[in-house]
Amino acid sequence: MKPERFLISDAVSYGWQTMTQNIGFFLLVMLIFFVANGIFGGLQGFSGQLNGVAIAIIAIIFSLLNLVIGVFINMAQVKIGLDFCDQKPADYNDIYNQYPRFWYFLGGMVLYGLLVMAGFILLIIPGIYWAVKYQFVPYLILDRGMGPVEAFHKAHDITQGVWWHLFVFNLAAIGITIVGFLLCCVGTLFAVPIVIVAMAYVYRSLLATEPSAQMMAPAPQMAPPPQRTVPQPPVPPVPPTA
Repeated sequence: MKPERFLISDAVSYGWQTMTQNIGFFLLVMLIFFVANGIFGGLQGFSGQLNGVAIAIIAIIFSLLNLVIGVFINMAQVKIGLDFCDQKPADYNDIYNQYPRFWYFLGGMVLYGLLVMAGFILLIIPGIYWAVKYQFVPYLILDRGMGPVEAFHKAHDITQGVWWHLFVFNLAAIGITIVGFLLCCVGTLFAVPIVIVAMAYVYRSLLATEPSAQMMAPAPQMAPPPQRTVPQPPVPPVPPTA
């Protein structure tokens, strides 16, 4: 049987260990995410219930702000997960320091959402397939500095041959999140960080074992350059002693 390119148990275990060792950092970060989502989501919902042209404009503004906050939260989650997988220390700057890639990230997420939506319209199964197949597009945009189209091509390559295994991992991640939600919702403060780090762990594992990289022919071995011999000057004869 062909060995898997990552183990689900290893990914979840790494996410658990990382969360428990940095629990203070993750709790504060998750609280920031929840508060930001709650404030702008609440303002958007409240403004949507009012009438009038001016109120409609305000509602659109709040909707755009809510979108921007959501993109920044997704970017922060990807960056935090990658940094922990790269053995970098916890850094609160990861919440906002990816802003130069905002438009690329947003473009990638819009294309991803449209693709998955089209797949669900086509009898659901294609949507599920594409959702798993291209789920690492945001990671490639931030980690490798790719544009959205290039990231889609690369995501296709790194997930080649592991779709079912990746699908099962996603089910496990959803299960962890649901369990956290059922624990009076407070458990999500601990469950979501586990999933964030585990997802980055899987991405790093797939990138390191990419089939196209393994199938590349080794670089030709160059013959060493010939050794140049420098002629030595002749040694003058020693005159005989009397």
